[in-house]
Amino acid sequence: MDNLNELHRQQGRELLRLQCRALDALIEAIAGHTDAHSDLDRITIWMLQAIGVSANSILKLTDTVDMSIRDCFGIARSAAETAVNVSYIAVGGSELADLAIRHLRQKRWRDLKRVAQMGDQQIVVERHLPNGPEDFPGLQEALDEFTSPKGQEIRDWTTDNIQKRISLVDGVSKRSAQALSGAVFAIYRPSSELLHGSFYGVNYFWQGSLDRPALNREEFEQLWTNDHFVTLLTSIYFSISGVVEVVAVKRGLDGHLKGQRDLDKLLQDLSSRMSVINPSNDHSFTPRP
Repeated sequence: MDNLNELHRQQGRELLRLQCRALDALIEAIAGHTDAHSDLDRITIWMLQAIGVSANSILKLTDTVDMSIRDCFGIARSAAETAVNVSYIAVGGSELADLAIRHLRQKRWRDLKRVAQMGDQQIVVERHLPNGPEDFPGLQEALDEFTSPKGQEIRDWTTDNIQKRISLVDGVSKRSAQALSGAVFAIYRPSSELLHGSFYGVNYFWQGSLDRPALNREEFEQLWTNDHFVTLLTSIYFSISGVVEVVAVKRGLDGHLKGQRDLDKLLQDLSSRMSVINPSNDHSFTPRP
């Protein structure tokens, strides 16, 4: 069993490496076209790269079977939400790219002065500039756009929630929407508890979806591979798959779609073999692209 777990772990990690290469190839295709690069191109490239960075961090933290995998949950959550956002922007085109830039500009300005109330203490971090918003074309309009009628900052960059964003992606690529939904579903709940530091989150790391916490090294390795690693593999794989799908569809890059079909076959093969040797009859690893 230990040898099989190790084999499946290495094969799962290889799938993530192949998905990172798929991201690199997509970035190269976008960056290499002869037209002048638009804001949409730049946003797409940088956000795709951010997902790749997260995937590579997970590869580093899962190089050995140890407790470092705990920190992968927050990283995978970030990658999944970035994948949803860049897919949503890819569908919305320049209009959503411009919205993202306006949000960026006003957020950077607001971050020049941050105020927090911690108990009876107020913490202020401020950088003083000789200029005001009026000195930067478009900045005041962006600030107004992201300020509520009560004068409070509007923190969300878009009024569409994550389900709505995925629904809009579905209108262009059903495969992409299905993959993104799977990625978010796999990671959202467990990562929330781990990131918020609840005792449930701490216990989840030792118990996962099993009926009791792992009590020895062998049980921890089973939990590590068949529960935690499967969750992360599912989320990261489908995050990348979803974003590659919709960006390739929007840009007519059909070769990248074929690449995902080939990787899906490898994932299906791995999932089938892991399901057979899963030690619990109540749990199975069967992600479907």
